[in-house]
Amino acid sequence: MATTKIELTRTPKKIASAHTPTYIQSSREFRFAFSATQPNNLNTFHTDMKIYTDGDLGDMWAWVADPDSYGYVVVSTA
Repeated sequence: MATTKIELTRTPKKIASAHTPTYIQSSREFRFAFSATQPNNLNTFHTDMKIYTDGDLGDMWAWVADPDSYGYVVVSTA
């Protein structure tokens, strides 16, 4: 299982690919959305601190929940 630490900013960053089972966790809430391309509407999102995706919903994009802060997620893929 490959594990990577990714810094999040206010700009959505692709953190998981479609059809790839992935675990994501953070010590802070982060925003995320599933999309084939980088989301433009940052008002439509989910929030969580830990999530598993089997990849069936497509690419996963994440960004910080608080625009005035920074955050990290740890991403593990099979």
